[in-house]
Amino acid sequence: MTKLVQDPILKIQNLSAIEVERIEPIDIMRILRVIWHGKLSIIFTTILAIVAAGYYAFAIATPRYAATTTLQIVVNSEQSLNGEQTLAGLPNDLSGLKTEIAILQSRHLLAQVVADMNLLEDPAFNRYLTDVPAWSKTSIRNSLRSYLSGVVQAPPDDAAILDKTIDNLANTISVAPLRDTSILQITATTGNRRTSAQVTDKLAEVYLADQATAAQAATEQTFGWLSERVFDLQITLEAKETAINDMITANQADDADILEALSRQSIETRERLSNVQHALSEAEGKLANFDDTLTTTPTGKARLLADIDRFKNQMGALTSFQTDIEARLANQSASSIQLQQLRRETDATRVLYETFLARLQETSVQRGLQHIDSRILTKATPGNYVAPRKTLIMLMAAILGATVGVSAIFVRQMLRRGFISADNLSAATQLPVFAQIPNLNFRKPAKILDYLGQKPNSAAAEAIRNLRTSLLLAQPSKTPQVILSTSSIAGEGKTTQSIGLAHNLAGLGKSVLLIEADARQPAFSKYFNGTGYNLGQIIHGKVAIKDAISSDPRLTADILMARAGAENPADQFSSPAFAAFVEKLRGMYDFIIVDAPPVLPVPDARILAQHSDAILYAVRWDKTDKRLIRAGQSALGTVNANITGLVLTQVNMKRLRRYGQAHLADYGHAYCLN
Repeated sequence: MTKLVQDPILKIQNLSAIEVERIEPIDIMRILRVIWHGKLSIIFTTILAIVAAGYYAFAIATPRYAATTTLQIVVNSEQSLNGEQTLAGLPNDLSGLKTEIAILQSRHLLAQVVADMNLLEDPAFNRYLTDVPAWSKTSIRNSLRSYLSGVVQAPPDDAAILDKTIDNLANTISVAPLRDTSILQITATTGNRRTSAQVTDKLAEVYLADQATAAQAATEQTFGWLSERVFDLQITLEAKETAINDMITANQADDADILEALSRQSIETRERLSNVQHALSEAEGKLANFDDTLTTTPTGKARLLADIDRFKNQMGALTSFQTDIEARLANQSASSIQLQQLRRETDATRVLYETFLARLQETSVQRGLQHIDSRILTKATPGNYVAPRKTLIMLMAAILGATVGVSAIFVRQMLRRGFISADNLSAATQLPVFAQIPNLNFRKPAKILDYLGQKPNSAAAEAIRNLRTSLLLAQPSKTPQVILSTSSIAGEGKTTQSIGLAHNLAGLGKSVLLIEADARQPAFSKYFNGTGYNLGQIIHGKVAIKDAISSDPRLTADILMARAGAENPADQFSSPAFAAFVEKLRGMYDFIIVDAPPVLPVPDARILAQHSDAILYAVRWDKTDKRLIRAGQSALGTVNANITGLVLTQVNMKRLRRYGQAHLADYGHAYCLN
């Protein structure tokens, strides 16, 4: 069981040690080489970005100038009507500063600035004064909007123009507080130095005037309210004083002697009523105990009866008088209490009246003397240049251009479907790469043989020798005699590979036959002089082999050139006659090199592979898609034909260095001659 490892650098968990070893580390030097060899592209994109940015910064962009006016907000306090402290100015806190900032940026102040400075006639703020270019963003947007909606946009009215001008002015103004102070900085950024200063100063003046107007309006409102309250309190006070006088006059409620006399009469009446009741009780008791036999005076009983009647009459009169006195006393007490309550209310009204009257007099004195607490600390000077920041723009453009260049290089690397190195090709196919043949770029293909003959130590010649060596030693137990050269599709360089290998093997003193097996699209006529024959006639013995073979003084090998015929080549290669033909050739030559058609378009190569000892598969450098190679490999695998080795053809040495493969491009520089 494999041991699990955790690599904190790779951040890979639960992978076996073998799997971790398969993960290739990032080749920093290779990345740097790729970037270095793509330096021309990076320099180009960087210069292009700098030129574009410079053109924008110096030719297109409108210069912007910023001017600043500082405004101090002072906190004042004044007494309210109830004696509490209220702030007439700005509270010294963040919310108060934000409120003043909002006031400074309010549309009614900006509208006044527009009116005072006549900005409706300034094209910098009223964009409707300037004709819109036909190909500008605004014109295109309006055209698209009209086209999609089907409604032609009407010209703006005066209100819309004013609103847009105010918006443009608002976009040029910013207000910010200084840290830990009640000082505001008003900054305007426009395309003119003096205009920037004038806008900030005018906005500050408008703000202060608006504050003064608001204070005056508040004073007038307070004066009016106080006047109404004083008048109402005066009427109320007079009414209450009149009511007091009427009550005193009507009820003499304010005469304490009368109330005292009534109280004394009530007390005396109660005492007299008590005495009469006592006397009546005694007389009635005597009458009850009266005895006529004991009485010597006949008039005694009559006297008692007369006293009893008199006492009763007195009690009735006293009771009635007592009731009247108590009623008068109660009425007098109620009137006195009502009078006292009315006097208290009158006193309270008088105090309130006097307070409001005093405040009204103070406000009357203050009318026209209001002053604002805010003030301008520093007026703006002609604006300083703030945009466009040319150096920064150029620097950012250089960085962006370099980034685009590097990104383009890596994107090109990522999108590359072909192979630029033998290592990658071998890793993708699990097959050995026998050689990397440089691109022999000749207008006339026939010059390839001249080049190989005249420069036997060139890089191309050495690459073909590497191919020959790898091929002959690939199978130590058996030297391949029939060698098939094919590829995935046409144009991969397999014909050049076949001719070069035949030239090299013939140079060893071996008998070599080069067969053109691609009768569908014969190409040997571009390299050699001579006339081809129908392979079917040769295979079936209608044309003798010695008669069909041609030669070239530049190539010490026999050549069997093909010519298109009516028969299908695949059918001819599948016949027993072809197998006998190959066996006959084996007895005549040491090496037989078959230049076959590509694998994917036609089945010829798969059939020819059954009669071959080795298969060389040409892959065009940086062109052949890996999917085509895998498809060709799979197609040969279906007929049990295994590729012996791959050959990377048409390698561009200059581009190989550019792609960071300089070590491969220059590995034989000391030994190979161009």
